[in-house]
Amino acid sequence: MAKRFTISMLMIHGGTPRDRQAREELGAALPDGADVGQPDELGVFDVHVDAEDLEGALHTVWNAVAASGTDDHIVFLEHSELPEHWRPRSRPAAAGSR
Repeated sequence: MAKRFTISMLMIHGGTPRDRQAREELGAALPDGADVGQPDELGVFDVHVDAEDLEGALHTVWNAVAASGTDDHIVFLEHSELPEHWRPRSRPAAAGSR
């Protein structure tokens, strides 16, 4: 039986207009019943999906990121297999960046 999982995500350019658009595009690529929360002041937001297990939930969100082409703007906040993988990209965008 499917359970509800929460996957935390990060908009990596400080919530720029393109990051906000990417978040909306991600939401549109997720399956019916999924929910994309509002970002906080750091650009962190939660995606809620139904899946059989955590791996299935991560796979669902990853597929939506890939399908929406938003991987240049949104990353997984934390993944047990890749701790703090987002940290090198979490600094503010340089002047003239996307």
